[in-house]
Amino acid sequence: MTQNYLDIIYLDCLKKFGGERSSSAVFHLLKGKKSSQTIQDSKLFHLSNLFGMYPGLKRKDFDAAVHFLTKEGYLIYSDKDTHVLTNKAETLLESVLVNKPVPASLNGSIYASNGFLFWKRLMLMTQVLSHSKAGSTTYMPVTKDEKVQRWVKQFLKRSAVNKTELSDALYHEMLSHLQRFSDREAAIWVYQLTSNQRIGLTYEQLGEKFNEDAEYIKILFWNLIHRVLEECSLKTQQYPHLYSMVQDLSRIHSLTESTSKTLQLIRLGKSLEDIARIRHLKQSTIEDHIVEISLNDSSFDLSMFLADDCLQVIGRKIEELNTHQLRIVKEALKDRYSYFQIRLAFTRL
Repeated sequence: MTQNYLDIIYLDCLKKFGGERSSSAVFHLLKGKKSSQTIQDSKLFHLSNLFGMYPGLKRKDFDAAVHFLTKEGYLIYSDKDTHVLTNKAETLLESVLVNKPVPASLNGSIYASNGFLFWKRLMLMTQVLSHSKAGSTTYMPVTKDEKVQRWVKQFLKRSAVNKTELSDALYHEMLSHLQRFSDREAAIWVYQLTSNQRIGLTYEQLGEKFNEDAEYIKILFWNLIHRVLEECSLKTQQYPHLYSMVQDLSRIHSLTESTSKTLQLIRLGKSLEDIARIRHLKQSTIEDHIVEISLNDSSFDLSMFLADDCLQVIGRKIEELNTHQLRIVKEALKDRYSYFQIRLAFTRL
């Protein structure tokens, strides 16, 4: 058997890549690398839900897991510098995912980074309000993140209600969410909170408590966070205090600073070559920016770089070949289109 549910995540990603991407692509996707290639892969291979969900993943640990899975007969290293699943892995993956599927509300491409920050804020806020209500003033903050500590202090200063009223309001807003969770899901949420009476449990401790894999507990929990964030963004008046903890954060992938500068020049009507010259960057870098823009904005007009009829031709060929490999598409189209144009076409699939 594999070590934990994270190994199942690795296998699931590699299966969806179908031998068309290296194992490194899985690592970059789970880490949330903000490159046009990784973001495009997350969309093309239907892995946006897992994008950026493991920002703390270390390369040595990932490589060790891939080595383990290969050694145990779950993966085969192909001559294309990729790993493909064996029948043994396919059977394992099917048997695990039928009982423990990747949770449906997980949406890393939208909520990963915001979710992590939201939870840090909520944990500290809960701790502060709990101690305040108990009249306790001496305790160790549940997070050492100084930015989060400053944010909570400023939030409390700006709050239109006192700490007792805020505590009650947050309690009722959270309760409204928890009542729609299963008993286990609600417990996973509550047991991680730190109050004046107890310290929140870790994933490992929760795993022992529920006789469950800690990695699966973790993914279940972040699924809850993403559900709450989605609900709060849709019903801001119903959850004003919870929503206020994330309203200063962008809901979608923001463009990198460099890509934003390229977008400004595109809006001024500058050509790809002009932009590269003005910005003193390689043309390939500007192309990466344009792909990133197209991935983030489906209404972005590609016609300046890829005519509509060409987009349709490339799109039909991609569907016909049923592949995500640029080289295969390029060769099938007799090299009439550049890799850049084909990458743009992929952003509209």
